[in-house]
Amino acid sequence: MILRNVDLDVDFLEELEAFDIWDKQRLRENEFQACSPFRNESHPSFSVNIETGLWVDFGSVYEETKSGNFVQLLAFLREETTTESIDYLLEKYAPFNVDVETLQLNMNLSLEEPEPKVFDREELKHLFGESEYLKGRGVHPLAQEMLDAGHDKKHNAVVLPWHDKDGNIINVKFRSIKQKYFWYLEGQQIKNHVYGLWLIRKLRKDTAYIVESEIDALFLWSLGFAAIALGRARISKKQRELILDSGITKLIIATDNDRAGRSCGLELIKELNGYIELRCIDFPNGVKDVNDMDKDVCKKVCENHRPINFKVL
Repeated sequence: MILRNVDLDVDFLEELEAFDIWDKQRLRENEFQACSPFRNESHPSFSVNIETGLWVDFGSVYEETKSGNFVQLLAFLREETTTESIDYLLEKYAPFNVDVETLQLNMNLSLEEPEPKVFDREELKHLFGESEYLKGRGVHPLAQEMLDAGHDKKHNAVVLPWHDKDGNIINVKFRSIKQKYFWYLEGQQIKNHVYGLWLIRKLRKDTAYIVESEIDALFLWSLGFAAIALGRARISKKQRELILDSGITKLIIATDNDRAGRSCGLELIKELNGYIELRCIDFPNGVKDVNDMDKDVCKKVCENHRPINFKVL
C-alpha cells in the first residue's frame, strides 16, 4: 500500500481485528468477511481483501458504501478524517521514522507551513438550518442553531460543523441519515479540536459533560447541560491541552456504555486526573449512550453524577 510516496506493508487483518464492531466475522483464504459495519444485517455480505485492503459491501444499495479502499474504511472505523488515518498508518508501518506533517505536503521541502483551513460561513450557509433527523433524536432547534448543525439535502445527511476554540469552522462532518456512514470536508484534523469547546469558552462555563459523538453533545445541550465531544473513543494530546486551557474546572465523563467508551473514560481519567475535578455518570442497564435515554431519564442520570471510585479502576 503506497501512501504519500511511502510503500507500507500494512497488516490489514490486524487492523480490522482491533475493532469489536464485527458480527459473524470469519476468515476465508485472503478475505475477511462479516456483517456490514454500515447497516444492520443478519447474513455477512461485507468482505475485505487482506492482501490489498480493498473492501466490498455486496448488499449495499448506496454508491458510497458499495466498495472502497482501506483508508476510507479505517477512517470510518477510527471515527476520523482520512488524513488522520493516513498519518496513523505512516507512523505505524513506515519502514523508517517519518514526519507525517512533512509527508503531508507530498514531499514539498518548502519551509513555509500552509495556513490552517478555515471555512467561510457564507460558503456553507446552504447547509445550516433545522434538521428534522436531529429533532427526532431529541436535539432542540436552538441547540442545533447554537452549534451550526444542519441538513445536506443533496446527500440526505446531517451536517455537524467543527469549530476551533475561537468559533471558526475548521471542518464539517456529514452523517448519512439512510445508513451508518459519515464523511468530512477537506478541512483541519478533528483530533486537533474539541467539538463544542468554543461555546463553552464563549459562555464561560466551568462545568461540562464529555461524550464521544457530536449528537450526544447536542442532545445534552438541549437538556441544559454544557457538553463537549471528542468525535471518537479516545483523546489526543492536542484535545487534552485544549480542555485544560478551556476554563473547565469540573468534567463529567459520559462516554458510551460499551467497551470502547469505558476505555475512553479510563483514558480521560489518566490524562486529566489531578488537573480537573472529574466525575462520571452511571448508565442504566442496556443503555448505550446518553442519546439512548429519553429526556427525563437522561436528566436524572446526568444530575446524579458521582465522584470516581479510583479503588475499582
